[in-house]
Amino acid sequence: MSRAGVGIGVAAALAAVAAVVGSCSDDGHTVVCGDGKAEPPEQCDDGNTNELDGCRMCVAYIPPKNVVKWDFNAMAAPGFSSDGCIDVGASTVRVELTGPMAASRDASCSLRQVSFEELPAGTYTAAVTPLDNTGASLVATPATAALDANQVPATTVETIVNVTPDKWARPMTGTFYFMLRWAGMNCAMAAPPVTTQVVTLSIGGTPVAASTSAATGLPSYRVDGTQPIGCVNSMLAQAEAVDNLPFGAARIAVVGRDVGGAEMFRQTFDTFVGAGRANPVLQFDVASTIDAGIDAPTDAPTDAPIDAGVDAPVDAAPDA
Repeated sequence: MSRAGVGIGVAAALAAVAAVVGSCSDDGHTVVCGDGKAEPPEQCDDGNTNELDGCRMCVAYIPPKNVVKWDFNAMAAPGFSSDGCIDVGASTVRVELTGPMAASRDASCSLRQVSFEELPAGTYTAAVTPLDNTGASLVATPATAALDANQVPATTVETIVNVTPDKWARPMTGTFYFMLRWAGMNCAMAAPPVTTQVVTLSIGGTPVAASTSAATGLPSYRVDGTQPIGCVNSMLAQAEAVDNLPFGAARIAVVGRDVGGAEMFRQTFDTFVGAGRANPVLQFDVASTIDAGIDAPTDAPTDAPIDAGVDAPVDAAPDA
């Protein structure tokens, strides 16, 4: 049967059936449901008696739908959105449902979703397997999520399954993009201004033997913590980059020094190296060592003795 493009709820559908059966058209003739002519107030009329398809009693029926979407390495670290299909080498994605009924769908990875209509009621497990262009699995085990079958006509329920970094079966490499800020400021506007920075990027607890890329138009220097470099004013449109790093969790330690060589900023961040080159720019706002280690002790011991040890005796003696 045909499907109309307008979805209506169950109550509205029953009302529509009552309005259609044996009703009259604008010119006065009787509208017959099932004659194959879709005339107002019919929403559809496909001329058959199958009431399990998309046109039921000449009223459009849109079945309940479950949509399973997939993502790769979503939010693997603060600021890291996700990896794309090309990044991880996925051509097709297979989604398999197990539960009251078994079902399977394959779709192009770039579609980012598959649909299942009118699932029998109950709870299902959706298993997502990214496949390469030969149909081989890219993961050691599928990523899974639970879902309940949608039972409400003309509605859609979405379930997102994230393929996490630990699922991938093959080694991958990627480009790590980053920009530094110093308590929210760039090099010159920091307090005090940062003249030299030192960056240590570690994977698996070991500093990487790599350098930032000169192809960005910014200075190239080692990121193993051994090479101080003049403070780099990077930005989202021109970020620092380190190419061909192993995919996965990483840690970056950053030090900022003033013109005299004193360490004025320091912080370590957990981060992530995504697959491929199309990765987001990660911003690291390095904390000031002044705010963290000097101001607090100076303020605390000075105020207390003034109030407790000087003011009290002066006020007490004259009154007595």
